[in-house]
Parts: sequence; C-alpha cells; structure tokens
Amino acid sequence: MITAATVCALIEKKLGNKAAGVKLDASTAFIAVGLSSLQVADIIYTIEDEAEVELDPIHAAKVKTVGDLVRLIETTKNADADL
Repeated sequence: MITAATVCALIEKKLGNKAAGVKLDASTAFIAVGLSSLQVADIIYTIEDEAEVELDPIHAAKVKTVGDLVRLIETTKNADADL
C-alpha cells in the first residue's frame, strides 16, 4: 500500500540535503518544495512500479500534492480491482 509517508520518503530522497527543515505531509505541494517536473515524473514512475499500477497520464499530470498522488493510486487500484 502506498501512503503519504512513502511518497514523502521519495521526495526526501530526490531533494537530498534540501529536504532538511522541509515539512512533508499529504498536503505538501510538489512545486512548493522545489521539485522539477522531471523529479515529479520520476516519483510517479517509482510509485507506479512499487504499487504495480499504471496511472492514466492525463490524471497523473494533474497531481499537485502528495495526497493527490496517493488518492490517484488508490482510485486506480480500486478501479483495476473492479475489472
């Protein structure tokens, strides 16, 4: 299961030393912590691999916060389970 903590850990890894003093939680906006669009895409791809799910690229492009990403993964996994 992918949680906000999982995504926050990936953000910390991407930010490296810049993560010190940054509060990360479900409401954290990717842009607010200085992630580039490439870094966000890399996080999304990593999460897709870990969750074994393929996100709709149109929906993934609209993800702005940690919570948005977690909700999109949950919604996608639930939709896949219904098939």
